[in-house]
Amino acid sequence: MTTSQRTNWDERLAALGSAPTTQQMLTHLQTNFEAVLDEIITICEIPAPSFDERERAEYIARRMQDLGLSDVTIDPVNNVIGRYPGAVSKARLAVCAHIDTVFPRTVEISVQRGPDRLAAPGIGDNAASVGAMLHLAAAWRAADYQPPFDVLFVGNSCEEGLGDLKGIKGFLDEYAPREDVDLAAIICLDGHLGEITNAGIGSRRLKVTARAKGGHSWADFGSPSAVHALGACIEGIARLPVPKEPRTTYNVGVVAGGTSVNTIAEEAWMLIDMRSVAPEPLRQLEAQVREIIAARCREFGAVPEIEVVGDRPVGRIPDSHPLVQLAQAAGRRLGLELPTRAASTDANVPLSRNIPAITVGLYAGEGAHRESEFIVPSSLRVGLPLGLLILLAAVDWLVAA
Repeated sequence: MTTSQRTNWDERLAALGSAPTTQQMLTHLQTNFEAVLDEIITICEIPAPSFDERERAEYIARRMQDLGLSDVTIDPVNNVIGRYPGAVSKARLAVCAHIDTVFPRTVEISVQRGPDRLAAPGIGDNAASVGAMLHLAAAWRAADYQPPFDVLFVGNSCEEGLGDLKGIKGFLDEYAPREDVDLAAIICLDGHLGEITNAGIGSRRLKVTARAKGGHSWADFGSPSAVHALGACIEGIARLPVPKEPRTTYNVGVVAGGTSVNTIAEEAWMLIDMRSVAPEPLRQLEAQVREIIAARCREFGAVPEIEVVGDRPVGRIPDSHPLVQLAQAAGRRLGLELPTRAASTDANVPLSRNIPAITVGLYAGEGAHRESEFIVPSSLRVGLPLGLLILLAAVDWLVAA
């Protein structure tokens, strides 16, 4: 971005930030700050494992209706979608926050309050972002703001792990093609305050099941073992060289199988995660992994079955894209520098389909995906205005585009 471009965006954000309507919204967010925290706590304490988000989706749908969003629906994959009415009934912008967590229902979730601290599994990832999304819509409503077109607020499902971005895929496949939708940009709320994700790290995840004759460890010694075959596969995969640029990685994250210590295993399975910021290295890596699995299983007398259990596409917009520039200008207005990065988020899917998208974090905290996760509530006093300015600037940009 040139100096003149940066100055232009800074000037536009200064005008937008000082507008009376924006000031009304900011005042509402600060006045109702404790209500935002209460919302986050309520959301966090509703269990929402990937594929099992219905209870949380129903709560969010009720809140969207309370806030005056129209056409509030929960779709078959547990996405909850509401429309903030604009001057024209055509939705051009979507704001998304994933509602699922990595934690099963067996994990006790009770938010613990401390001095400038809220702690619980999933409090940051992604209850804080979902609560913030609802209160950004509330701030718009409090100021009687009417955008020039409809804006979609989406609590989407299945972002985490083997959820494989099913929610955002379903939203784009089933809802976005409607005649009253013409999406030109998507803003995802996720992650920590201080970064913008404008590049999606692609991933392919395989479940490999090996089957062999097996038998008794003494009487049938020498009979093919599914566990031994997978061990050989893992050894081969671990020796694969991958490029540093574009960065490409692999990991065998889970291995299971067998019956007992003195049983030659008839069946075993493993989960493989492969990632890259570019599609071709990812394709090449998967081909090599599949070749190793076929060769090593053949060598050890096992038959492999490979199932694709995760497919996150690659995509990016450049740092010079207006959506990135306006977000960075919003950050600068609040004293934040927002560097860009690559990550695996809901934005992967729209980016892969040539829909401009970014992912932005609104809170500070630590411990995502751990039961010890916590957020720093005071960080939202900056994060909420940041989210508000980004949304308003995106609307302004789409009108002028």
